[in-house]
Amino acid sequence: MKRILLIGVILISLLALTIPSYIYLKKTFLKPSITSQNNTSEHRDIEPTPPEEIILNNMTNEEKVGQLFMFGINGTTLTEETKLFLTEHNIGGVILYAKNVSTESQVFTLIQQLQTTNPIPLFISIDQEGGIVARLKWNDTLTIAQEDIKTPQQAYTVAKDRGEILKELGINMNLAPVVEYITDKNSFLYNRVFRGSKDDVAQKGISSIQGYQDSGIIAVLKHYPGHANLSPDSHYSLPVVNITAKQWDEYIQPFSRILKRTNVDGIMVGHIMYPNIDTHPATLSKEIISNRLTTDLQYEGLVISDDMGMDALDNQGTIAEVAKQAIEAGNDILIYTTADTSIQQQVYDYILQEVSNGEMNIDEKVLKILREKITYGIITTSH
Repeated sequence: MKRILLIGVILISLLALTIPSYIYLKKTFLKPSITSQNNTSEHRDIEPTPPEEIILNNMTNEEKVGQLFMFGINGTTLTEETKLFLTEHNIGGVILYAKNVSTESQVFTLIQQLQTTNPIPLFISIDQEGGIVARLKWNDTLTIAQEDIKTPQQAYTVAKDRGEILKELGINMNLAPVVEYITDKNSFLYNRVFRGSKDDVAQKGISSIQGYQDSGIIAVLKHYPGHANLSPDSHYSLPVVNITAKQWDEYIQPFSRILKRTNVDGIMVGHIMYPNIDTHPATLSKEIISNRLTTDLQYEGLVISDDMGMDALDNQGTIAEVAKQAIEAGNDILIYTTADTSIQQQVYDYILQEVSNGEMNIDEKVLKILREKITYGIITTSH
């Protein structure tokens, strides 16, 4: 009996020693591993590289910089000189003016020619607001003014029908609608804006954007953050708006209302000074673009400058320096309506130099541009 008890004690002792050792070994060396099935599942969960990133990774600095510009051209046909310039500089967009327009077939042919200048298809933009700002004037759909649009439904219908005409011609971006709140008949913008309350303007703006989007056209709101009733025309001088920081939220309506209620693909920033907000005009202001538009209003679309050749930007620095300021402030695309290739060359060369020297990183801007071109079928990708 004593012998059996002794054997039992020994076995219990051995077990007491063995069990902790087994647990330790299991924890250390027999950790649950990811099975081949889990590996396969993980593999499937990996998102494919977005097409815009694939394109970006294969672009040179010269090609990237070209995407940041939308240039004006001369004439109703594409000259060899202009074609060579656009091709050599990989320019990402062209803006059309009345000087580039004669007939429907001519515009169509010109756009087809422009789209041969870069392997990455171009933004072809136009200011087709209607009314006094209409580059195409063949019918009422193209020329009806914003001030004559009575309801949001009418705003949608006009934008959709107009957008279909633009798209048929090869135009893929309309620099419209104007959504500033202007009530003074003496304002240079009075005949270019929607009538009604701030909410009426916002509602018509939302419907207009939806109409353009449904027709396959990129709509561009303008001119953020907004001219005031007494603002002079920024083509000739720099408007100064003396609102306080506390008045900002109210002032930027209906822009903020529109951004909250719909997805906006493009916003044009105006050359307007708000001295109580920043010491730089809006186009050159990180505070107004990067902080208040991109961060505060959570805007993710394209930020496009008004024409960088306007007199409003005189005395802000050299042409090249101002271009750099505008890009660093948060603009993705700079418009130069001039067809003067010496000016276009200056800004392109300077930005290319800054990018090549590592002074500027423009990859995120180029990604946004490529993404927009893919979204609207301007760039076609295989799946």
